[in-house]
Amino acid sequence: MSLKTKYKLEFNFIIYLIGKVISAGVMIASIPLFIRYFGVKEYGDFILFYTTFLMLYAGSTGWVVQGILRFYTLESNKEKIRNEINQMILNSFVFSVIILLAVFTYYDADITLLIIAVCSLFFSLFYTSKITIEQALLKSKNYIIADIIRVLIFLTIPLSIKFILPSVSAINALFLGVLFSYLLSVLWLSKFKITFPSIRFRGKTRWRKIFLKYGLPLSLWMMFSPTTNGVDRYIIEYSLGTIMLAKYTAVFDIVFKVFSSIAIPFNNIVQPMLIQNYNEKNYTEYKKTVNKALVYLTLIFLLFISGVILLQDFIICRYLGFCEQSLLLSKLIIPLAFSSYIWQIAILLQKNMEVSNKTFEITIYMLIVVVIIVLLGIIFVPSYGLLASAYISLFTASVYLLLVIYGTKKHFKL
Repeated sequence: MSLKTKYKLEFNFIIYLIGKVISAGVMIASIPLFIRYFGVKEYGDFILFYTTFLMLYAGSTGWVVQGILRFYTLESNKEKIRNEINQMILNSFVFSVIILLAVFTYYDADITLLIIAVCSLFFSLFYTSKITIEQALLKSKNYIIADIIRVLIFLTIPLSIKFILPSVSAINALFLGVLFSYLLSVLWLSKFKITFPSIRFRGKTRWRKIFLKYGLPLSLWMMFSPTTNGVDRYIIEYSLGTIMLAKYTAVFDIVFKVFSSIAIPFNNIVQPMLIQNYNEKNYTEYKKTVNKALVYLTLIFLLFISGVILLQDFIICRYLGFCEQSLLLSKLIIPLAFSSYIWQIAILLQKNMEVSNKTFEITIYMLIVVVIIVLLGIIFVPSYGLLASAYISLFTASVYLLLVIYGTKKHFKL
C-alpha cells in the first residue's frame, strides 16, 4: 500500500486546508475593505440581501449536492448522470428564482440588483454541482483551484468597480462580485465549455427521484443552517438595524466562518471517504476515519481559539475599525468560536445518519433549532442585543449536537 493510499485522509486534507486557508484569508480581507470603501451601512444592506441569496442558494443546491456525494460514484455512465444533474439544477433554479425575486422585491431591491441576483443564482447553482462532482471523485486540487478563483473575484470585482465606475451603487458593485465569482469559476470548471439543458419538469430520469428523496431534506437543512448564514440575521436587522447587523456579521465571519472554512476540508474529504467505506461495508475504516477527523478537528480548534483570544483586540479595533464598541464586540468571540466548533462536530457526526438515509430526521432536528433561534431571538435580542444572538447560537449548536447524538444512537448500527 502506497503512502498516498494509506494516508488518503491526511493527503487530501492538506490540499484542502492549504486552499481553504487561502480562500478564508481572502474572505477575511474583504470584510474591512468592503466596510472601508463602501461604508458600514451599505455593507449591512448587502449582508441582508446576501444572506437571503445564500440561504436560497443552499436550499436550491442541497438536494443535488448530497445526491452527488451519495450516488455519483455508483453510476457507471458518467455522461448520463451529469446530464441528469444539469437538468435537476436548472429545474431547481426556476423554482428558487421566484422566491428570490419575491424577497428582494420586499426589501426594495431595484431592477438592476434583481437582474444581477438572478444571474448570480443561476451560475452559483451550476458552479456548486460541478465542484461537488470534483469533490465526490476526490479531485481535491480542482476543487481548491476553483474555490480560490471564486473568492479572489468576489474580492477584486467590487473594489475595481468602486475605483473605475464610482457611480455604480455599493449594493450593485458588491453583488457584481458575487455574479462574476460564480460565472468565471464555473467556466474554469467546465473548461470554458457550457451546455444549457432545456427545462423539463416531467422528464423521466433514473436519479431525480433518488436525489430528491435522499437530498431534499438536506436542502432544507442547508437553507436554515447557521453555517450558511441564518434567520438570526433578519432578527438582528429588524431589532437593531443594518449597522449593528454589519458589525455582528463582520465578527461572525471572522470567528465562526473562518473556523468553519478551516473545518470544511474535513467535510469535503471525509464525507466521500465515509460514503465509500460504507458502500463497501468497510466499517472498520469508517470508524477510524471518523475518529481521526474528530481528533484533528479538536486540535485545530484549540490552536484557533488560542490565536483568536490573543488577537481579539487587534481584530475588533485595528482590523475591523470598531474601536468604539470593542468591549461589546469582543464578548462575541468566545460564544461564536465554540458555537462554530460544536456545529462542525455535529456536522461530522451526522454523516452517520446521512449514510443511513435518515436525512428527513436530520431536517426535523434543524427545524427544531431554527424555531428555538427565532423564539429566543425575538425575546432576548431586542433587550440584550448582539450578545444575546451570540449565546443563542452557542445554545442551539449544543441542542443540535445532542439531537444528532440521539439520532445516531437510535439509527446508526455498525
